[in-house]
Amino acid sequence: MFALIAVGFMGLDDTIPRNWNDAGKAKITSVEETNVSISSGAKRRGHGCDRPIYAYHFETIVPAEAEKVIGVSYGFGGKYAIGVVAPLQKAEQRYRLQGLSLTKVPSEWWWFPLIFLGAGCVFGIGGLCFPIYSWFAGGKAVRLLQYGIAAGAEYLDMNPTSRYDNNPLMKVDFEFQVAGEKYVTSAYALNTSRLTDAEHKIVFYDPMLPKRSVVLDGLPSGIHFDEFSGRFWSSPLRCLLPLLAAAIVCGQIVAIVILALQAI
Repeated sequence: MFALIAVGFMGLDDTIPRNWNDAGKAKITSVEETNVSISSGAKRRGHGCDRPIYAYHFETIVPAEAEKVIGVSYGFGGKYAIGVVAPLQKAEQRYRLQGLSLTKVPSEWWWFPLIFLGAGCVFGIGGLCFPIYSWFAGGKAVRLLQYGIAAGAEYLDMNPTSRYDNNPLMKVDFEFQVAGEKYVTSAYALNTSRLTDAEHKIVFYDPMLPKRSVVLDGLPSGIHFDEFSGRFWSSPLRCLLPLLAAAIVCGQIVAIVILALQAI
């Protein structure tokens, strides 16, 4: 959202350093006030003064190109009047009036769009951390289910850790033994009925490092386990949800990059 505001409404043209060259003269055809205003920092009766941004429409009268150029530049009021001939500058395929900017943000505020663009990237990358963490946590559970050893665990304790949608997230501890040594494993859930409906639960632990373990009933309810065959299965739709979340976040970041490249 922040990135779209920056690129869509203000653009990044003035944040890109360019080598501006003389492109002849242009005549101001019309001047109109835009819906953007910026505090100038000037003081008027002890208060800040918001200055509106104006659009200066122009057309070339001494074009450097074969065809006449018609365009618009932005700046504060009073820069040029209608009918005035002003110097024109060119960089690549962009034209602007001397002393004005390409976008509705004056050139002295070149960093302003970058704040929104940066905020969009931070939120996008931050959002991507959630599915990445889920993939790593899920991958650990999958490896333990595939290669771990099953053991019986005894209910030990239960304590609230944090709140999620005004509901406490409970940490349920279980204790199991491997070669006479006791280990504690934990499962987190908002609804603990699956974890507390019996005194003993099945855990899977890493034979090389028994403290790495997972409680079977602490896994998502969509994972099914046949105790007789040892087979696990789950609905494919549940696997698509984290992929969809990652695709949305990655799509947001790609959109930011594409829009930024279009502004260059």
